[in-house]
Amino acid sequence: MLIVFWCIEYGSIVRTAPDEVHVSDPKAIPIIYPTQQPLKKTDWYLTYRPVTLGPGPDLFTDDDEKHHAAHRRIVGPVYTLSSMLKNERALDDLVKLFGDKLGGFADCQDAFDFGLWLEMFSFDVVGAVFFGSPFGFLETSSDYGNYIAAVHTALPLNSVVAMAPLWIRRYLLQVGVMIPKVLKAIIATDGIRQTAVRETGVAQERTSNANANRTDVLSQLLSIMREKNDCLTIKEIHVEMWAAVIAGSDSTSGALRAIFYFLMKHPDKLAKLVQQIDTAYLDGTITHPVQYNQATKMPYLRAVIQESLRLCPPFAVPMARYVPVGGLQLLGHHIPAAFKVGMNAMVTQFDETVFGKDAREFRPERWLEGEERFRLMEKAMLVFGAGTRTCIGRHLSNAEMYKLVPHILRHFTVEMAHDGPWKTHNATFLLQSNVICKVKRRSVENRPL
Repeated sequence: MLIVFWCIEYGSIVRTAPDEVHVSDPKAIPIIYPTQQPLKKTDWYLTYRPVTLGPGPDLFTDDDEKHHAAHRRIVGPVYTLSSMLKNERALDDLVKLFGDKLGGFADCQDAFDFGLWLEMFSFDVVGAVFFGSPFGFLETSSDYGNYIAAVHTALPLNSVVAMAPLWIRRYLLQVGVMIPKVLKAIIATDGIRQTAVRETGVAQERTSNANANRTDVLSQLLSIMREKNDCLTIKEIHVEMWAAVIAGSDSTSGALRAIFYFLMKHPDKLAKLVQQIDTAYLDGTITHPVQYNQATKMPYLRAVIQESLRLCPPFAVPMARYVPVGGLQLLGHHIPAAFKVGMNAMVTQFDETVFGKDAREFRPERWLEGEERFRLMEKAMLVFGAGTRTCIGRHLSNAEMYKLVPHILRHFTVEMAHDGPWKTHNATFLLQSNVICKVKRRSVENRPL
């Protein structure tokens, strides 16, 4: 990534355009992303608005801070950790199904695209937790509705369009439609919109039949709409569902790919984690299936997840904001009003003053060097955003990571099927490919069935 080298060459504040600066120093995080009087998001975000669902934005693209805060207060309780964990049994079922699918590859000893399967798992989790049932990626062993291909085609196009001046974006999209692959992606992406609308209608009928015990996000949002009347509209619920499918799968699957990839490339770290997992199973610290509240108590697992997210954050863009009237004092520099200023997790999370001289290395142990150091590094992490705009789906993402990783490593030996590196492509989300693997069943004493 070019900006990494610019920051090394020119310092922690780099002017990347006539009216834009990029900042890498973690000390700037509370200045650019404050919790009080937050800076306004730039027009970069407008490209990602779900315009086919209506004129309103989703939480990610909303540039009106008052509207964002009000909407988040309404829907926020549905996204809390306790609310997400109401669906833990559904997660357990998908973790087991994913393990069953890996067992098939182990039995036939075939190499397979592990990265793709992790993405199918994440899509099905979104289906189960948000809509009430998995989409069917794992069950059918296929790209349900061509969603994955659609998102992977649409993201690079959107990332280019978002960088262009506002007035030319419409024309770029019109040109893009002429490309058959892009047109196919647009059609498939519209299928996601149709799914959001259709499933919302089905859920409305379901909840009207007095089935108030459902814990999926859609049912909970519909309950809020009924109870609070005009505070939440059906179109806003459509947008919530659409955003969950688009953003909730690639982000978490990217994190999972990073975790397994770094472990496979560092066998000593992998062996250390497997030993902790085996010990935890045998002494009853964790059960089968692994529960989230159990998994989070394994220190080395937490360290591995944190280190993987640090080195390969799924969302790797500057998260730009407009400098307010009067300008901004930033690390000894005055940034003029109306400038764009932002920070990229892919750069900030490599800062040597916080993470050490070995910041470019995969070393989970750095997260185990005392609580004070842990908190210092955690404050410099931008993987889930910062300030008032932290990722609302972070609890579900964490639940997926903490539940799937120990389950897989307890039951299987996972290794790369080739000696080469993975391939990464930054298209708003950091997309990884070439994670081709082989798995073997582990012979573990007292392994739970």
